[in-house]
Amino acid sequence: MNTTHPSRRPTAARLRRRAGAVAPLIALFALLPAPAAHAAVGSVTCTGSSHVTFSPGLTLTPQTITVQETDTIPSCTSTDATLTSVTTGGTYSYSVPNAACNYLELNPAGGGTFTIHWNNGQTSTVTGLASELTSTGGLVQNTATGTVTAGEFTGASASIAWIYLLVNPLQCLSPGLTSQDGTILVQIAGI
Repeated sequence: MNTTHPSRRPTAARLRRRAGAVAPLIALFALLPAPAAHAAVGSVTCTGSSHVTFSPGLTLTPQTITVQETDTIPSCTSTDATLTSVTTGGTYSYSVPNAACNYLELNPAGGGTFTIHWNNGQTSTVTGLASELTSTGGLVQNTATGTVTAGEFTGASASIAWIYLLVNPLQCLSPGLTSQDGTILVQIAGI
């Protein structure tokens, strides 16, 4: 004796109706965009040299000066194998208020936005730069930190440090210190 109720048996018509209801859902999901893959942010560390000139020369008295800076950054180690150096674009100029010998915050972005141009054609726009000036062990270091908000390494934290020898105060007598050479270090660390 068969105890299955005839209306509960899967019939060919009922299976076709179910398939007909599921097919449009599958087609709808196929039209939706695929979720974006979360790419690793990555990191880079670069070293190079920095040459600055000061006009008028730096003295012991704070004054507004114009800085002309040329950075050469030929060496980078990165999670992006195509990135090996920074293309700096030559000399750039900016004004620095209240500058004096051994007290000069080199921050061409002025606390705003700074774009780094990489050798692979990519850029990284760093915003929210804040500077800190320290003097330790015969070195003056100006470090600007911010966040990469566009381009390669978006979302990563960035640090750019300019490191110079501490100036002998005798060099700051009239007409003052007119140029200085040092090291630049660029670090971007992903999350």
